[in-house]
Amino acid sequence: MIFRRLLLPSLLFLTATAFSQDSWKIAGNKITTAWAADVNANSPLNEYPRPQMQRSNWTNLNGLWDYAIRPVGEEKMAAADGKILVPFAVESALSGVAKTVGKDSVLWYKKQFN
Repeated sequence: MIFRRLLLPSLLFLTATAFSQDSWKIAGNKITTAWAADVNANSPLNEYPRPQMQRSNWTNLNGLWDYAIRPVGEEKMAAADGKILVPFAVESALSGVAKTVGKDSVLWYKKQFN
């Protein structure tokens, strides 16, 4: 009986987690650690960055964002190239991108939040 009560919520949680992480996966093994496999795209580095200066009204913006790499001089990001996992560097595997921006390009980020 207890098994049945735990099974459905567990399956729902795992399904929701799988769907939200579908758009992100580790891109190769560049700049990773032994803990890379433990990263959760739904809440990466969700701790407060400076606990000694914590505010009550604070929102963590880490997570999946749209990104685009465009030539220098292009005015704005018209369309996204894909998803990037913030706060990881675009060159790293954990960003899900693992691309170099270079001196002739600009990296754009976009996310809507309240």
